Amino acid sequence: MEKNTFREFAGADHENWRRLAEKTLKGKPFSSIITDTYEHIALQPLYTREHAEGKELEAAVHIPKERHTVAQELAAYAAPEMQYKLQHALETGQEVLNLPLDKATRAGLDSDTAGSGEVLRGGIALNSLEDFESALKEVDLAKHPLLVYAGYTALPLVTGLAAYAKQRGAKWKGTVGADPLGVLASTGKLPVSLEAAYDSMAAAIVWTGTHAPEVRTVFVSINACHRAGAHAVQELAAALATAAEYVRALLGRGVSADAACSSITFGFSAGPHLFTEIAKLRAIRVLWSKIAESFGAGREAQRMQLHVRTSERTKTMYDPHVNLLRATTEAFAALVGGADTLHVGTYDEAYGGGDENGERWARNIQHILREESHLLQVVDPARGSYYVEALTSELAKQAWELFQTIEAKGGMHAVLQQGWLQREIAETAKRRRYNVMSLKQRIVGTNMYVKKDEVLLKESAKPAEQQQRRILEVIKYKEQRNADVLRQALPQSLTLTASDTPDVLEQAWRAGATIGELIALFPQGEEQVQPLPVMRDAEPFEVLREAAERYEQRTGRRPQADILRLNGEKVSPLLASALEACGYNVRQALSEPNAACAEAGANAVFLAGNEEAQQEAASVLAAAGLQAKLFVIGAYGDAEVWRQLGVHGCVNGPDGLLPYLYELHNELEVTV
Repeated sequence: MEKNTFREFAGADHENWRRLAEKTLKGKPFSSIITDTYEHIALQPLYTREHAEGKELEAAVHIPKERHTVAQELAAYAAPEMQYKLQHALETGQEVLNLPLDKATRAGLDSDTAGSGEVLRGGIALNSLEDFESALKEVDLAKHPLLVYAGYTALPLVTGLAAYAKQRGAKWKGTVGADPLGVLASTGKLPVSLEAAYDSMAAAIVWTGTHAPEVRTVFVSINACHRAGAHAVQELAAALATAAEYVRALLGRGVSADAACSSITFGFSAGPHLFTEIAKLRAIRVLWSKIAESFGAGREAQRMQLHVRTSERTKTMYDPHVNLLRATTEAFAALVGGADTLHVGTYDEAYGGGDENGERWARNIQHILREESHLLQVVDPARGSYYVEALTSELAKQAWELFQTIEAKGGMHAVLQQGWLQREIAETAKRRRYNVMSLKQRIVGTNMYVKKDEVLLKESAKPAEQQQRRILEVIKYKEQRNADVLRQALPQSLTLTASDTPDVLEQAWRAGATIGELIALFPQGEEQVQPLPVMRDAEPFEVLREAAERYEQRTGRRPQADILRLNGEKVSPLLASALEACGYNVRQALSEPNAACAEAGANAVFLAGNEEAQQEAASVLAAAGLQAKLFVIGAYGDAEVWRQLGVHGCVNGPDGLLPYLYELHNELEVTV
């Protein structure tokens, strides 16, 4: 029997397809179906073998065959709740103990000396061995790796965890990683010099090499860049530049290339653009291997440990259950892209999370993608896709060029000091904001298809109570310690380059010292840069809508916007959609302007029509004593002429509308 080989069909090529495609565009240029990305990559409507030829980067070589990816963040306000969460998570498929620390612990502060905005904010407090015991006593540390972002130094936490593990007679593994440049980028400051941070980084690597060989102590997290609005190329280049700077600092302190490179865990966020995110994660493995090799690291040390979390920037406060769909797309990209470990954010993440159903749904997203969609059955599922291979190659090429630019400017620390990286990311963030405000980027439930009667979720009232309880617990712990034993164990100061420093810290933990007391021994210093801002895509609309709701609570009605369609003028539905998304009640009328229009109680009136009709209408409304802010739709002539007619501004589209609404809210005495 003859096999069907499709030889009866004529061979097709890209040029023939393009000619046929152009016929369907009805006069539009072919460029109208090419998409420009934030990375300035022109995405083609069709990819063929020619596009990908010679561009395969062999990402599969760098992706491990077995990945234990379920690493949901586990945090709670109190020890009993934390123990329950840990046990429940492990019973329902959690594989890695991902423990986010609160701001105070990451800053090296005890709960009783930190500000209220830092205690139990963003994670759990680990100040003492007693805290380790409260959180981890029921956990098999040899079976479940830890994943902890330690802040600017990992040395105190690493020695503390080692002391706790030794106390239990248990082995432990995972990542407890320092990321001084990441902290500097996100907060704008370090309480120690960068040199001191690098000294402690080197000390941690050397010490764990003997005492905890399965523990990584460096974290290269690019989440601060992602939250600030960076695009994929900027994230890749920042990760490479940060890692390269860490390795150089470690080599200069006597750490081998193999030890330095194999001590790093990389942290990325997966955003909403599915194929770009897959390509980004595939590209970083190949690029890092190239850099590690150039430092002299062996093949095994070139393999990357990659932790991915779903994007915080894309999550919304309104219609939050849509976040489940966003998180699923991002998790899919992370697993296909080769994540070793993955955290899927909860649907209420923008509120701080904590809902038990939300945590269960987020964890189950991973289980469905892994066990029902079988995404881990193939090492590199995207391999061979012409589109993904071409996109991976282009991202890698651009990222390498940007990395070289950063290196030429002095490295990651230098570009942060210069403010260059912040400015580059700000330009991308500006484009993102424009696309959201103009409705080019549609956010379901926020700037499009809004639920007008929706009530925001309520944030938990627990934090203030739990913070106070936590502070009292730490005070009590310090009062009950053996002061003489602690005094003997705590040195007057620390020399981070001394070989016995980690042992001194471990002994101090056992004597009852806290992380704040140990960090206080570090050499004093300071680093400051302009911090990267934190943005969420939905915020421009959310803040206006929240303000409109506060206005309704005060006055009993929503702000009113009237659109007068002069001479039956058609108006883009996007304007009304944008107004409704900002919390306005919108009325549209075909009637000509008159005294009744002026007295209709609107807060803003928009005139649609030709210039002559708009000027006449503006005059009529001004004469009738219009109190509302008056706007014309379109851009006509001299702004001063319009001001004399009582027109507050010209609106050319939704992106031009929002700045006026910010002004209007302030005049309505509703703080934005």
